Amino acid sequence: MKHIFLFDLQCYLRRAGFYIGGLFLLAAGIFAGLQFNLSAGDGIYLNSPYSVGFTSGMLSLSLIFIATLFTVQLLSRESDSGFAAIMYTLPLKRRQWVWGRLLSVITLSLAGFVLIMLGFAAGQLLRSGQEMRPGFRLLHYVYPLLVFGLVNGLFVCSVLCAVGWYSGNKLVVSVTGILLYMLYMISLLFSNSPFMAQSLPQSAAAQQVSAIADPFGLSAYFLSSQEFTVAQRNQSIVPLQSFFLVNRLLVLAVSAALFLLAGRAFSLSEKRRRHRKTGRPADNRPAPAALTPGYFTTAVKAGTTGGMRALLSFVKLDLVYAFKSIPLVMAAVALLFYTGMEMYAAIEKGVRMPQQYASSGLMAVTISGNFHLPGVFLLAYFANDLYWRSSASRFALVEKTTRFAGAKALAHWISSSLLALGFTLLLVAAGILFQLAYRYPHFDAAAYGGAVLFNTGPLVLTAGLLILVNAVAGNRYAALGISLVFVLLTASPLARKILPFPLLRFQGGYPGVYSDFNGYGIYLSSFAKRLLCGFCFVSALWLLKRITGTHKLRFSTCLALAAVTLAGAYAGRAFLDGYEPGRKEARLAAAIAYEKQYRSWQHRPQPVVTDVQATVQLFPQRRAYTIEGHYTLQNKTRTAVDSILLNFNEDLRLIKAGLLYDSACLPISRHVTAIRLPRPLQPGDTAGLRFTVSCQWAAVNGHDPFNAILGNGSFMRISRYFPQPGYLAGREITDKNIRRQYRLGAATTEKKLDAPKSPASDFTHLDMTISTDSGQTAIGVGELVEQWQQRGRHYFRYKTPEPIPFRFAIASAAYKTRELRHNGIRIQVYYCPTHAENVAHLLRNARLALDYCVQQFGPYPYRSLRFAEVSSFTRGFAATAYPASIFMTEDMTFHANIRADQQQDVINELAGHELSHLWWGNNQVAPDEREGATMLTETLAMYTELMLYKKMYGRARTLDRVRLHRQIYAAEKGFAAAQPLYKVTAENRHISYSKGAVAMYLLSEAAGEQQLNLALRRFLQQHRYPAPPPDSRDLLQAFYAATPAALHGKIDAWFKGTGPLD
Repeated sequence: MKHIFLFDLQCYLRRAGFYIGGLFLLAAGIFAGLQFNLSAGDGIYLNSPYSVGFTSGMLSLSLIFIATLFTVQLLSRESDSGFAAIMYTLPLKRRQWVWGRLLSVITLSLAGFVLIMLGFAAGQLLRSGQEMRPGFRLLHYVYPLLVFGLVNGLFVCSVLCAVGWYSGNKLVVSVTGILLYMLYMISLLFSNSPFMAQSLPQSAAAQQVSAIADPFGLSAYFLSSQEFTVAQRNQSIVPLQSFFLVNRLLVLAVSAALFLLAGRAFSLSEKRRRHRKTGRPADNRPAPAALTPGYFTTAVKAGTTGGMRALLSFVKLDLVYAFKSIPLVMAAVALLFYTGMEMYAAIEKGVRMPQQYASSGLMAVTISGNFHLPGVFLLAYFANDLYWRSSASRFALVEKTTRFAGAKALAHWISSSLLALGFTLLLVAAGILFQLAYRYPHFDAAAYGGAVLFNTGPLVLTAGLLILVNAVAGNRYAALGISLVFVLLTASPLARKILPFPLLRFQGGYPGVYSDFNGYGIYLSSFAKRLLCGFCFVSALWLLKRITGTHKLRFSTCLALAAVTLAGAYAGRAFLDGYEPGRKEARLAAAIAYEKQYRSWQHRPQPVVTDVQATVQLFPQRRAYTIEGHYTLQNKTRTAVDSILLNFNEDLRLIKAGLLYDSACLPISRHVTAIRLPRPLQPGDTAGLRFTVSCQWAAVNGHDPFNAILGNGSFMRISRYFPQPGYLAGREITDKNIRRQYRLGAATTEKKLDAPKSPASDFTHLDMTISTDSGQTAIGVGELVEQWQQRGRHYFRYKTPEPIPFRFAIASAAYKTRELRHNGIRIQVYYCPTHAENVAHLLRNARLALDYCVQQFGPYPYRSLRFAEVSSFTRGFAATAYPASIFMTEDMTFHANIRADQQQDVINELAGHELSHLWWGNNQVAPDEREGATMLTETLAMYTELMLYKKMYGRARTLDRVRLHRQIYAAEKGFAAAQPLYKVTAENRHISYSKGAVAMYLLSEAAGEQQLNLALRRFLQQHRYPAPPPDSRDLLQAFYAATPAALHGKIDAWFKGTGPLD
């Protein structure tokens, strides 16, 4: 054993590539330490023991690739070098050989991970900044190296060695490595990982099961540290106890068992090895006498026909070889398993979200989001295997003497492309099976067709480039290594950093969405243009290789080269139409300049907008809109205003604008303009602002999810793109590293609760006319007072009867509509014609929610209520409420299969939560923007949601929802600084939503629901507009006034405390 181990080490220590690889791993670790920002939460240092621990666990993923490389090389070294026949004649004991070789694999693999960890520690030691804790503690790096690196390394090596010796196939070992990676990601999916599961928490039982079963230990790590505070995460390592200890011991036991199986699988007898591979005894019969036939010749048909027949013959041979190989079957099984798990997760969502309908769009997007990256790596292996197959069998020299040997490379490209197509179609078939299994047989050919284009298209181009790489490389294994690095740099997410110019990323996939409103939108044709440009580029490389290989300059080849060059240039130009280079850098520079130049305006008195009159012209097919608006600006401060700072959104084109004051129009030509008034604007005085702006986006730049003007299903949170007066703290850069780099100082923090109150609300009257394409309906906020058609366009005029907060939105789509009247209120639902499943249920719940809110809190301020569905191109919310209008995204809540689990009635939650915002936060009461503001909006909306759920489903099921919110709060509280509910800030949603829901429910049980609702009704009457905006202390005073003194201590504990909710 010792001699075999030392022999293996000496072989590697004599290779320059071994040291180059070690330096690469060390550099990768340094890069991770310097650049990784895997923060577990606010206030948790990047070099805290907790952060170092889970980052080390994530870095242990590299063990899969390191161990796969050494296993492939060491387990097949003798057979690759032709030394196997001699080795089997040596007087070696199996135990010596097995344990010597296993020790080599383990030692080399762990050495590679140690280099990564050394680099990671060095990188963090070189790093500085507010996110780093001063000092260096060696134990914080050694501990995860042992509990993650050593244990995970043993597990990975045991699996790979067992598979390698049982199969005797290197590609099977490589595919097994990919399967281990998939298992790693699935373990994160079903753990309470802060990266993947925080928004969709799993049940406590599921977390415990995954903590024990997760072979990489991260699930157990997260579960064991669930109750840690921010201070504990910064100071203490996660102890090896409870589920964490059980998991690590179980993994060690499994690893030991697999090592024993690997030892049994290995044999030093060539005869037994052949017997295990074939399943048949060796044939010892004497060979028949050699036949000596005469020589024969055959005529080879030259020309196009003969070339095509030869090409098809080569393709057939490649495919027959591939389909008979075990690696292809393993790869197909691995892809089906991995993508199937992702499809299941996309449908089921989790305990907090309802089951989604298994639509073709959902399945297609899941395929596109998960197949492309594994696909390019699989293609690197198969392209290499097909290209070097003849060389491995010593038949290449004979093939090269044939008439059409030059067609073989093209045949390899075609064969690899057909394999990519086969994998894609296999996953499409899996998607269809999921649709049938979930009883949603509504098949959309366009969705699946897009999945084929987005995956097979780039893979075909990648295959063409990989064949060229193999042709240029002189060695099979060198070609494989170069191919893997090549696809990593050009076809993986890393390509965005390596290739910033979007046209060069033609090997990339489509990470976007599919909408039943709009399909893939403009992204489909844009992707096809880039794909065509890439195909022309790859074809040009092949033609150039042909010219250099034959040393002949044929007219047909030159003509083809010119044709693909022109076609590629045309397609590339079409793809780049509207491209804005350096957009991200320009935005950063603008934000830095804005803060440096105008932050001094932060506390200067400024007027507010009190009246908005606007005409918005939507052009969905052009993905564009134009706004013509007029503001009334009023000085509501107690001092005169001598200058006004006006901000226009940088993403919109400023056509013209002017400030109307003192019978003059002061022109505005820049997006940020500070205007010195000819005379100060006195308290109570007004000025006007007239402006015209436009917006249009191109697919090459991507779209803003809150500004998604589309062919169908548009949604724009349009108030964000209207001009605003005064300094906008929201434009400040929040990244601490960038702020430190440009010496911007500390960013503006949320106003403290005890800061002086704002004197008046900035509510505004709104009168907006929206025009859109014929056949579409435009949805605004307020009451629809007029609609008409003119010159092939549809016009809608919306007006608010009372002032509202400066917050409004627009949607436009080809809607189908259902409505009813209830107590004089017109309730309407605008939805995609294929999404009618939940409309009737939504109307019923809207009536219940209206009745409850009106009876308990006060009158509904409008004559109508609209629910409008918008496309999945809009992100950032499941539903959002505006005066008289509630907008819902199609892929989050509206089109959910609530019949699959009645305990997840998201429609009931949607109606209760969002409709209550018309009392709390978006219409009648808008809190002062400071600490605790979300308690007056989201916490009260969560309370209303729970009470409506209780009204429909009873107290027992409502307690289940309360327990769920307790679990969400418990799981997330350790990743942020502790805040009392009445001082909660906007980013701590687990406090304002989940803890707030539990606290309000406990208060309703203690004080009585009716008494609590009476307190809320009085609070609303006292603080609704035009009263000054309230804060959370005002709400607590309302609670105190409506409850006995004996309950005040509990109220303080629930709302002012940070401890557990009893």
